[in-house]
Amino acid sequence: MTSSTGQPDNRVSGGREIHAANNTYSTLLQAGRDINLHQQEPLPTDPVTSAEIDAVRRAWVAEDSEGKEIATAPTVLAMLGRDERVVVIAGPSGTGKTAAGLRALSELRPVLPGIGGQRLLLRLEHVLPDWDFVEKDKFLLPAEHGRGYLLDVSGESASWEKPEFTARKFLGHAEILRKKGSYLVVIAGDRGWPENDPTLGRNVVRAVSAPPGDQITRRHIERLYPQVARRGWLQERAPEADDRSGGGSGDEQDHRASLADLLRADMQPGDAATLALELSRISDSGGTAKDARDLVLRWHERVSTVFRETQDSADDRALLLAAVMLEGLSPAEVLNGARLLLKDQKTRGIRDILTGRDLAARLEAVQAKSDGQRVTFSHLPGYPAAVLRHFWRQLSDVQPNLIQWVKHLTAPKGHGAARIPAIADLLAHLAVDESDLRPLDVAQSWATAGGAGEDGASRLLARVARDPALGQEARTRLRYWAGHESRANATVAAVVCQGPFSKEYPRQTLTCLRWVLGRPEHDSAVSVAEDALRAMGADTRLLPRVWATVNRWLTEYEQPDDRNYLAARRAVLALLHPAADHPATTLLLANAMEHADTADDLVRGWSAALSVPALEPRCEKVLTAWAKAVADGALDADAVVEVLNHVIREHWMTGPLSTFIAGRAGTEYTSQSVVDLRERLILRWNDPQQARPEARDGRTLEQRPALPPEDDPAAHTESGGEA
Repeated sequence: MTSSTGQPDNRVSGGREIHAANNTYSTLLQAGRDINLHQQEPLPTDPVTSAEIDAVRRAWVAEDSEGKEIATAPTVLAMLGRDERVVVIAGPSGTGKTAAGLRALSELRPVLPGIGGQRLLLRLEHVLPDWDFVEKDKFLLPAEHGRGYLLDVSGESASWEKPEFTARKFLGHAEILRKKGSYLVVIAGDRGWPENDPTLGRNVVRAVSAPPGDQITRRHIERLYPQVARRGWLQERAPEADDRSGGGSGDEQDHRASLADLLRADMQPGDAATLALELSRISDSGGTAKDARDLVLRWHERVSTVFRETQDSADDRALLLAAVMLEGLSPAEVLNGARLLLKDQKTRGIRDILTGRDLAARLEAVQAKSDGQRVTFSHLPGYPAAVLRHFWRQLSDVQPNLIQWVKHLTAPKGHGAARIPAIADLLAHLAVDESDLRPLDVAQSWATAGGAGEDGASRLLARVARDPALGQEARTRLRYWAGHESRANATVAAVVCQGPFSKEYPRQTLTCLRWVLGRPEHDSAVSVAEDALRAMGADTRLLPRVWATVNRWLTEYEQPDDRNYLAARRAVLALLHPAADHPATTLLLANAMEHADTADDLVRGWSAALSVPALEPRCEKVLTAWAKAVADGALDADAVVEVLNHVIREHWMTGPLSTFIAGRAGTEYTSQSVVDLRERLILRWNDPQQARPEARDGRTLEQRPALPPEDDPAAHTESGGEA
């Protein structure tokens, strides 16, 4: 591995020098990726998809409802073209700010530095707002070469406590972007950005009007989904005589059934674009004009009709909800799910069974299709979400029972256990549509159930956390759960940190994990948090951020009565525990052979953990795991010996180390791997050719005072502490 300058780093730090006697692991890692553990990572980004770029380039609508040009995107493009590297688009929701920013960045053709004056397309990326508090946190905005960045803070700009300070953070990034040939467009809300400030408001473009929603839908269908255009659903037409007669083939009727009168100009741009995509899916699945019409109406008429027809039948409404949640399962399983909702466990009499409506007819009445093997709504995309939204909004008293039912339905042995990912998507959709975080309460029972439940909780929270409007509130709740004394709440937070949330919001993930790791007792929530931290450390893209953050915790939290003090030291042990699927220890030790700073950090981490009596049993387990990993060839023996020799200088009398080196009184068996590593340490210690590293007090072992007899490590017994 090399330093950030590209040259080998042989510095000595903290009075310690690690000898790179065996660089095998380091060389292999360098072939994969050189990891700089001491460089702060910028905010994460997500590539703009080709579908997003196609939408703003091929299906752009540039005029408002009066035919006047909408100036947002051209003004932003002109400012970027004048070498303004940071431009802010402010305004109310529904004015197409994100699309305007993408349009401007996609049309920009800058001369990029270092390529001979050639003009190239920018690579477009979304910047994820990975901060706990934008005013208080230190973070780096990304600045790769030839990028067009889009940062959406519209959901939080109105709540900024120090808008001027925050604005300067973003605008101050301009010079760095200029050196890299990159640009940043910030999407702000209607309020929050200090537009009246002569300096901070100079780069602001205010979005006032948006293109008509009906025109957006039409343009998307014409340019992006021509198969829908061929269906003729959006053609303007006049009523014809044969329309009333019902004559003509199905295709002819399909062409005559225009939806043009249903498209509204006041649809928000995002909704209008989504509608065009959903119409294409209806078309691709062989849907009819009636299905398309209901889709345009967001299924309102069809859902209202179903609810009107089932007004006096709790059984049928429960069957509808069960079909939505258990789509893809058999009719019998759906029926059982409905009975669970109604808490109807009684056995029906044979007379009632024989005289009741057959199950297929009941399912058809609520718009579900059934072939006898599975129930589906695939012919009505969006209908299940509309049904759930109708229940939530119109029958609000059912909300607590609905949440409780979903928990029972998705229990490990419940009918819906295999449906957890799909149900998580439904609940995320509901939470975002209704701007209501209560559907997230299901995540608590999922997280504690483990298995598929953990994945579902992670999926649900991560999806809502990314929403521009609701995401900040969801992320705030996640941090609250992480610090809550309830084990269930803390477990939810830790579980979410194991999933995609950790890659999209690594800074906030680490904040949540720190709160969980600081719990007084080492319970299941702490174990999940340790697993999540190890998983982050196994990702070479995240390891530098994780390692730097954990080391910062060690220096920031030095008071034993602070919960963060225990969290920092638990975090060190979690990262240092070697495992085949969590190779952070291997990466760190290999890096230490090349970088003295990393070696110093490893010694500091071990020293911090060993100084906490409650962690002594866990320290002993990690030391034993290191010995086994050396025996298995998973850890470099020379690196382990060098690091532990430095640790021994400082913690010779600490319980776990004295036990490791000298054994414990009354213990008859020690694993061969521990014996072998102990021999390596002793041989290295007594080798006159090896340099004697100094301890932190500057004295070698020979210069230290003799140990009193009662501190003889051979007589040391195990101290109590954390299991």
